[in-house]
Amino acid sequence: MDSEMNRMVEQKMNEMTDVFNSLPNCRVETSEDGKVLILSDTPVPWSDVIEKRDAHSEYKIGSITPHKAALGLYIDFPHDLLDIDRVEDIVDPEITLTYFEPGTKTSTAKSWWRFRSDEKFDSLHMVLRKTELELYDFTRDDWVGLMEEITAVHK
Repeated sequence: MDSEMNRMVEQKMNEMTDVFNSLPNCRVETSEDGKVLILSDTPVPWSDVIEKRDAHSEYKIGSITPHKAALGLYIDFPHDLLDIDRVEDIVDPEITLTYFEPGTKTSTAKSWWRFRSDEKFDSLHMVLRKTELELYDFTRDDWVGLMEEITAVHK
């Protein structure tokens, strides 16, 4: 059962990776420590406020995190670029994900998402598990459009 889940996670991760690699201004790369990063071709607008822990830091827009039976996406964008209600409509169109307020403990069993707003940049974080992941379509026009809008600020 587990290897089947892993195959599904891998397949969905490839689907998501293809979306980001198809967008202008960004690419997906695996860092030395094995993290899958979504990188901008130019330093991110808020790079002056982040700790430069490694060579990727100032180009990092987000990351894709595969787990045994789940897939996570974490992505940053300029503050006030997106309206949370609009993000919700696109990220959770079927209302199958649980929303967790920033700072609250997330679930290790449910699929969830959160929107964090900071003075320099906002973030979207989502973790899809099992059925939600299997049924999620990362190639949907509105989802791809949202990611394109998020990554387009890095021209």
